[in-house]
Amino acid sequence: MKVQVKKFSTHQTAKVFAILVAVTSLIIIIPFSLLSMLMPSPVDASGNEITSGSFGVVFLIMPIFQGMMGYIMMRIGLWVYNKIAPSTGGIEFELEEIKS
Repeated sequence: MKVQVKKFSTHQTAKVFAILVAVTSLIIIIPFSLLSMLMPSPVDASGNEITSGSFGVVFLIMPIFQGMMGYIMMRIGLWVYNKIAPSTGGIEFELEEIKS
């Protein structure tokens, strides 16, 4: 059975996508932040330690920022899809019922 996606709910779909992006970002960022704690501190030319306090803040902000940007970009993309789908026919896929 072939079906076409006629229209997406932009808010609901973008919300789910944003949460997926934020969680995926956390899965990637947590190990990297732990690894960065094991690295020696960088030093300048005269051997003085360079503090990287703002580097840790970036790790904390990144999942939130990526989630927000994911929401905005997905919402825009879905809006465009909803505008062009009536003339192009939308995304088409085939479903098959599985007997249990």
